Amino acid sequence: MTAEPKDANQDKRHLARILAVQFLFTKFSSEKDSKNYEVFEPNSLLSIIEGKNFNKKLYEKIIDGVIEHKDKIDEIIFKLAPAWPLNQINLVSLIVLRAGIWEAFIGKVTPEKVVINEAIEIEKLLSSQSSSAFINGVLGKILFDKDIQKLLYNLKK
Repeated sequence: MTAEPKDANQDKRHLARILAVQFLFTKFSSEKDSKNYEVFEPNSLLSIIEGKNFNKKLYEKIIDGVIEHKDKIDEIIFKLAPAWPLNQINLVSLIVLRAGIWEAFIGKVTPEKVVINEAIEIEKLLSSQSSSAFINGVLGKILFDKDIQKLLYNLKK
């Protein structure tokens, strides 16, 4: 018998975030390219990674929240990073930002600093080390700008 690690619940949440980003990537890339890609199904990846469990509730909340608030989240990203037009931001980075903004500042599902750290780790895993600084910068600006936080919180209502 093997014991689950102390942070097994965190691992399930981390995996849920990665799966949500991957699902959103296939959804938004197919919309952007006007191609009919098959939308990512998490169970196909889970079978590859030996059936690890993930926090399905968090996974669904992130996907639903990002889809519902995508336009408003994109407005915030544009305000915070005006030198980077949305169509020039790497799609993975854009989705990691959208998911992080929703989870931490709109849905308030997870403490902001935890989400920022997770977003940076996911960005490093799925995109690049260098773009993780961009993720940190944008999410960090929200963390310290109470006016933007209020604007984002009001989206929830």
